[in-house]
Amino acid sequence: MTSHLDPRQTLRRQLRQTRRSLSVDEQRNAAQALVMRTTKHFLDQQAQSPNKVALYLSNDGEISPHLLCEYFWQQDIAIYLPVIQDKQLVFARYVPETKWQSNVYGIQEPTTTEHIAGADLDIVFLPLVGFDSNGGRLGMGGGFYDRTFANKKTDEKPLLIGLAHDCQEVKNLPVEGWDVPLQAIITPTQFIKV
Repeated sequence: MTSHLDPRQTLRRQLRQTRRSLSVDEQRNAAQALVMRTTKHFLDQQAQSPNKVALYLSNDGEISPHLLCEYFWQQDIAIYLPVIQDKQLVFARYVPETKWQSNVYGIQEPTTTEHIAGADLDIVFLPLVGFDSNGGRLGMGGGFYDRTFANKKTDEKPLLIGLAHDCQEVKNLPVEGWDVPLQAIITPTQFIKV
């Protein structure tokens, strides 16, 4: 019996290694460019300022949205972080005084039990492993964002926007039926509206 590697798993492994190999300076420069690209090409063009935005704590070489978080706090926009609950995500308010606990993957989550559903957010900025210009997103493989937003219609809130390093772009991402498409992807050098 021969075993065939899932092309998504192979691609996931390659892209994770690529983003983990970025230097501290490359990561810092990418985070700075990301906030500039997001404010200039996306937020400035929104008809209405968002009230509730979800970000994430960067892990495993993901592009860091920490400067975006600071920008939103300065604009008095509420920030939420994902919390794993029953194989889906709920979102907990993130403030400078937030207390932390590790989830099953060793990722920090707010300890508060006060959560809101994804549908209550205006924008969700998602981490990703790989993306293509059609809005395809390759995540870490847990399916948490896909399950959380499985029933979301394209024109409903929240906007789902992937954040990534430019080196995570692939020409044509193999997409599965359960993959929830993104409405935009922002990298340090690109704003891709889908």
